[in-house]
Amino acid sequence: MIRYLFCLVASVVLLVPVSLFAQEGKEHDSDKVEFTANALLTSRYLWRGQDYGHAPSVQPGAEISWRGFTLGAWSAFKIAGSGDPELDFYVSKELGKFTIAVWDYWYYDKALKTPYFDFNSSSTAHMFEGQIMYSTGEKNRLNFLISSLFFGADPSKSLYGEAEYVREFGKNEIKLVAGYQFKGEYYAPENGFVNIGCSYVRYLFDIGKYSTFVSFSITSNPAMKKTYLSVAFGL
Repeated sequence: MIRYLFCLVASVVLLVPVSLFAQEGKEHDSDKVEFTANALLTSRYLWRGQDYGHAPSVQPGAEISWRGFTLGAWSAFKIAGSGDPELDFYVSKELGKFTIAVWDYWYYDKALKTPYFDFNSSSTAHMFEGQIMYSTGEKNRLNFLISSLFFGADPSKSLYGEAEYVREFGKNEIKLVAGYQFKGEYYAPENGFVNIGCSYVRYLFDIGKYSTFVSFSITSNPAMKKTYLSVAFGL
């Protein structure tokens, strides 16, 4: 059943952009389709206090947005290290200061021993996550996230919450984050703070409509008693 559901969703994902591009000629900004792409080269792939074994890692992404809806894809490829490649797809919708999203995280090896269309809960390499984020402010932003890994490779169905503060000044940006595992075992064997971090971002120069930047981050997972330093360059 889930395979047919996925095929239906995939068909919509493939067909919707075609119809969206047909809307580009409309006069109102809200009707315009926006396409963005980005790429990041980071010394280590870290996410929510987890080290995924990429050292360093190349992380490209792209998304299409229209009327508050966003369809996107993101991936991570190791240059060295022990980690597996990753390919993610997501869909989100903005509702005022709230954003709801569903992510499909997929980790695979070069031999594809974990087939993409394996959605058996006991063998799949996919993880599906539901998210709700509340954001306020612009140059001084507060973001509050709650997320649930509700199906797939995390049988504990972990529940994660995060608070983030972002302050911009000139071409500089500082980010402070605190993430807590309320339930499950994905981020740590026990519940607690799993992602405490601070990042400094410096925007360098523009290439067309894109801005290049360099960032320096320190990330700690108190529950696992691990701390990481990382450097990234992106646009």
